[in-house]
Amino acid sequence: MGAQASTESQRKPHFTFIWAIENGSELPVNGYLESPRFIAYPIEKTVWKIANKVLFNGAIELAIQREDNGPDSIQIEFELSILDADGSTLRMQTSEKEFKCKDEACLKLFDDEHEVFTQRRAEFLPNDTYTICCRMWRTGIEMPIPDTCFARTRLGLDRRCFVWAIRKLSNLRLKQKTTPFINTASKGSPELILSLFLSETNGKNYLNIQIEQNSAIRDHIFICKFSILDIDCRVVYSKKFYSFIQVDFPKVFTCREFFEKDKLVSSLLPNDVLSLRCEFQIDADLAWSRIETYRCLDLEDLERIKTELPKRQLDETVGSSNDCCSFKKAFKDLYEIECCNDVKLRAGTKLFPAHKAILSIRSPVFKAMFTQNMDEKTSQIVDVPDMNHDTLDRLLQYIYTGTVQELQWESAIDLFIAADKHQLLDLRNKCSFFLKSNLSVTNVCSILSLAYMHEDSHFRVAVENFISEHDIEIFNSEKWKKFKEGKFSLALEVTERVIYLIKRKHYFASLWS
Repeated sequence: MGAQASTESQRKPHFTFIWAIENGSELPVNGYLESPRFIAYPIEKTVWKIANKVLFNGAIELAIQREDNGPDSIQIEFELSILDADGSTLRMQTSEKEFKCKDEACLKLFDDEHEVFTQRRAEFLPNDTYTICCRMWRTGIEMPIPDTCFARTRLGLDRRCFVWAIRKLSNLRLKQKTTPFINTASKGSPELILSLFLSETNGKNYLNIQIEQNSAIRDHIFICKFSILDIDCRVVYSKKFYSFIQVDFPKVFTCREFFEKDKLVSSLLPNDVLSLRCEFQIDADLAWSRIETYRCLDLEDLERIKTELPKRQLDETVGSSNDCCSFKKAFKDLYEIECCNDVKLRAGTKLFPAHKAILSIRSPVFKAMFTQNMDEKTSQIVDVPDMNHDTLDRLLQYIYTGTVQELQWESAIDLFIAADKHQLLDLRNKCSFFLKSNLSVTNVCSILSLAYMHEDSHFRVAVENFISEHDIEIFNSEKWKKFKEGKFSLALEVTERVIYLIKRKHYFASLWS
C-alpha cells in the first residue's frame, strides 16, 4: 500500500489505538518500548500491542503484534503514524497482513532518529509527549461503528539538583581531582561520581568536569547543566549537555574546558569557595503504563482525528530559500544593496557593511558587542577575528535571509564554528545536519574533532555511528593514524564507544533477526 491512506479508507469505520508516551525524549536510549495490550472489540475481540523501536542504525520503526489465541488468522489493513499536538499526522505508513497469533509487522517511519528527537523536536514532542496512532480495518468486512482506545505511558525521570561548594579552589593543581558522590534519587537510576580537575591549554588553566558511574544495569539518557553562581547565588555562566550513560563504560561524559580558572573573579570565589549548581535529568524505570479508556465514535467524530499528511516543508536542505516572501526579500536586498548601514565588519582585509540593530536582534553576541563594549559601540569598523571573509559572508547572509549558501564540508565546519560562537543555534543545527549527511572516511576525523570540541553529543553520536559502520576502513586509514597520534586520548575514548556500538548492533540484530 502507499504511504497515505485513501480517502475511502479514512471514512470507513475502523478501530483506532492512540498511545501517548510522556517524557518521550528518553525513547532513544530505551531502544524498545511496548504499549499496554489492548482489545480491538470490533475485530473479533483480538488482542494487540504496539512497539516503538529505535534501531542501532538510528532508524525508527513502529511494530504491531497480535497477542491473543482467537481466530487462527485474520486479515488486517493497518496504518501506523505519529501525531502532533492537535492530532494531525506528521508521518504515516500503511500496510496489510494476515496475522496469526504472535505475528508481528514492522513499518519504518524514519531513517534518522535525530529528525524526531532533535531537528523537529517541537513538532514530534510537544510537552515532551510522543504520540503514536494505530488504525485497523478488517479486510473485506466493514465494522458496524468506529471504536477507539487510549493508552498512556510515562517514562521514568530522575531529577537531581544541588549546589557543589568547591573549597580551596586556588590550591587545586593540574590533573588533581576533587570529587563528590551523587546518590541515586529514583529506582533503577544509576549513582554518579562527579569530578572537577584542571587542564592546561596554550598556557591557560581550565576547569573540567567529569562524570562517571559504577552501578548502571542498563543504558540511560541524561541531560546535565552546570552553572557558576556568584556571591548572591545568581547564575553568571552555565552550560547544558545531552549525553548517554552506557553500562559498559564507567566514564560517562567529560565537559572539557568548562571555564578558565583565571577568569574567576573575587565575586565568584567568596572565601576561596566556588559554588557550582549541578542539575541532572536521567531516565529511570517506567512510572506507569496503562489503558485509559475505550470509546465508540460516530462517523462524524472521525474528523477530529486528522488523517491527511500535512504538506510541511522543513528547511533542512542547505541552500533552499523562499524568495516569494516580500519581507524576507526586503532584508536580502537590505544586505546586498548595502543601504543605510551603520557598521562595517572586517574579516582580513575585506569589509562587510551591516546594521547593528539587525545583528543585535539575531545574535546575543552581537547585541552584547554593540551595547556593552564602548569601543565597538561607537566604532564604524569592527574586526571579526578567527573568521575568514567567506565564512563571514555566509554568516551575514544567514542573519539577513535565514538561508544558507551552497556548502562544502570544509566551509560547513567553519560556518558551524562561527554560528556556535555567535549563538546562532538554528544555523549551527543546519551545519550539523549538513556535516552528518556528508560524512566520509576522508573527513570523519575533522568532523569528530569538531563535535567533541563543541560538546555536541547528538553530533558526536552520529559520527560514532558512522565510524561503527565503516570501522575497518576508517581505523586502517592514514587520516585516523595521524588523528590518533595527535589526539590519543580522544581516539581511545571514541574507539571504546565504537566497539560498544558494534557489540550492541550484533546483539540487537540477533534479537530481531
